[in-house]
Amino acid sequence: MNLELRQVAAGIYATSRAVMQVEVADVVVFDMDGVLIDVHQSYPVVICKTVDQFLQEQGFLGDGEAAAVTPTETTYFKAAGGFNSDWALAQGICLVYLVKAELAGSRDLRGLKQLSPDMATVARAAAQFGGGLGGLETALSHLIEPRQLQRVKEQWDQGRITRLAQEFYAGDQALAVFGVPNETVSGAGLMLTERPLVNRQLLLDAPFRYGLYTGRNRGEVQSAFDMAGLEDVFAEEALITESRGIRKPNPEGLFVIQRALRPKLMIYCGDNLDDWQTAARYEAERSLEEPPCLFCGVLGGSPGPLSYGLFQERGVDLMADSVRALLRWAGDRKHQLTTV
Repeated sequence: MNLELRQVAAGIYATSRAVMQVEVADVVVFDMDGVLIDVHQSYPVVICKTVDQFLQEQGFLGDGEAAAVTPTETTYFKAAGGFNSDWALAQGICLVYLVKAELAGSRDLRGLKQLSPDMATVARAAAQFGGGLGGLETALSHLIEPRQLQRVKEQWDQGRITRLAQEFYAGDQALAVFGVPNETVSGAGLMLTERPLVNRQLLLDAPFRYGLYTGRNRGEVQSAFDMAGLEDVFAEEALITESRGIRKPNPEGLFVIQRALRPKLMIYCGDNLDDWQTAARYEAERSLEEPPCLFCGVLGGSPGPLSYGLFQERGVDLMADSVRALLRWAGDRKHQLTTV
């Protein structure tokens, strides 16, 4: 745990090292969800609706009241790490229910939801095995015989789960956003519930250039830009999306951005452990000639109230309540340096 971390300004928690480093930072790289865009009413709800729909298609019986998973329960998996992709998280929760159904010999949703282990326990177990779908599968393999697990995987249609998630997210705009027609879900997609956490003028007024490294595809990014009015804030060469084939926690996205923008020092702002790991790997792999990257954990994102503790346990040097607070503080530090 980093014991030097302290509150240094309104909404800012930093070590003395971060306070010094931020004075020379000239590029800020953002994750999108939970950092630039409020997605509390979109992606977590998409996951829940996707799981319910897929399980219904698999013959699971519910009473129409109890959802298989709640938005709060999705935060446990975000805290476990490795679930930057919400599609993968929906796939993982579906797998949990398929395993429970195999063990119980029942597809009664209410009964399975109450069956041990609960989602928090499963997520913690997944974290112990490295997080993500790989860690989750390993954790679940300790509960079930290999032949049973194989039978479960034959029912686990990951492609179908992803398609449902895309349709719940984009609705009638699924073709424009994902390149697939909506065949199951019609009407307005949950992406229309999203709201910007920043505005164009805030970014332009701060003394930085900007990059974006997100798990969204280019269509999802464009829809967010259109909604938030951020289209001309980012240079295309500094936009790293899933469509470019680079996915977190691979630090290559940060290397691409630093080669494009040539910063003295970057700040990477993210809201979950995959973002932190991306920055940590960049720092471990960069040469001495390449600029350093300071990670800023943005609080209140996908891990919810667990964010502060998770970042503190990893020894991060900088946390912020919001991008607005970070840019205000970092901009003031740079101004003080230039006026001394």
